[in-house]
Amino acid sequence: MGSLITYSAIAAKLAAMRGHFLTDDEFSVLAGMENVPAAVEYLKSSPAYRDVFSGVENEELHRSKIEELLWHSLYGDFSRLFRFANGTQRKFLDLYFLHFEIDVMKRCLRDAVSGKRSDLNFKSFEPFFRKHSHLDFTALTDSEDLDEYLDSIQNTPYYGPLKDLKDQGITSLSEFESALDILYFIRFWKSLKDQLSKDDREAIADCAGEKIDLLNIEWLARAKRHYKLSADAIMELLIPVWHRLKKSQARELAEAPSIEEFDRILKGTRYGNRIFRASGEQQENPELHSLFRALLDAVYSKSGRNDPYSAAALNSYFYFKEEEIRKIITTVEGIRYSLGSSEILTCLAES
Repeated sequence: MGSLITYSAIAAKLAAMRGHFLTDDEFSVLAGMENVPAAVEYLKSSPAYRDVFSGVENEELHRSKIEELLWHSLYGDFSRLFRFANGTQRKFLDLYFLHFEIDVMKRCLRDAVSGKRSDLNFKSFEPFFRKHSHLDFTALTDSEDLDEYLDSIQNTPYYGPLKDLKDQGITSLSEFESALDILYFIRFWKSLKDQLSKDDREAIADCAGEKIDLLNIEWLARAKRHYKLSADAIMELLIPVWHRLKKSQARELAEAPSIEEFDRILKGTRYGNRIFRASGEQQENPELHSLFRALLDAVYSKSGRNDPYSAAALNSYFYFKEEEIRKIITTVEGIRYSLGSSEILTCLAES
C-alpha cells in the first residue's frame, strides 16, 4: 500500500507521457517523409517534440543539431518528472542521472581523443546539468586532447581509473569508453543498494542486473568471435557485477576453445533459452547484437508492467524514451541519405 500511495501520482503522469510516444504507424509515416525538413515538421505534430523543434530553421537541421534537440527533449522529461517527484522518487532520479552524465562524458571523450573541441552545444543543457552534477561540463566540452579531458575531471570518481589507463600507455577510445561503462555500472549498482528503499531496490535490481548480464554476454561473444584475446584479457573487459550470469559461467565462456563450445556453454546459462529461442529454432552461433535490444525491450517492459508503483516505472519510461530517440535519429538520417521507407523500417527492426 505504501508504494501505491507513494507512486500513484507520478505513475499517472508517466502514463500520460507514455501516451506521447510515437506509434509504429507514426514511425511508418515519418520514414516516408521526402526530406529532413518535412520529417521535422512531422515531429512538430507530436507533443513530445513540438517545443524543442519550434523555431528551428531548415539550414540548422544537420545531424548534430537534431540529436541535440532530441536529447533536450529527454532532459526536459527528466526535469519535469524531478519537479513533480517526491523525496523517495528523487533518490532514484538522482541515481539515474549518472547515466546522462556518463553519456555526455563519452561524447566529449570521442572528440578529445580526435583532437578537437566537442561540437556539443552545452549552453542549451547547462541549467539542467548544473542542477544535478558536480562535473565541469564547460571544461569537458572545451577539451581538445586527452590530457585536457583528464584535467577537466580531476576531483571526480572518474579521474583516477582513467588517469591510470593513460599512465599505462593506453589511449584508445574503446578502452576509455569501456572503463567509463564499467565505472558507471559499478557506481550505479552500489548506489542502488545504498540509496534506495527496499521496494525500489528490488524493483530496479532485477532489471539493472539483467542489463549488465546481457551486456557482458554480448561483449564475451564479440571478443570470442572477432578478437584473439586471452581469457584473462576478456574478463578484464566485463562489468564486475554478477546477477543471473555467474562469474564462473563468464569465465567458462571466456575460456571456450571454439564458437561451438561457447554456444554450448551459453545455452546452459539462465539466458540460453531466451537467446537461442529468439534467434529461431535453436540456431547455432546467433548474432547476439541483433537480439540484444529485443531482449532488453522485454526486460524493461516486464519490469515497468510488474512494478508500476515503484521506481521501475521511471526506469522503464526513460529506457523507452531513449529507444524512441535512437529510432528517430536513425529514421531522419535514412531520409537524409534518400533511403526508401521500407529500407528505413528494416533498419529500425534490425538495429
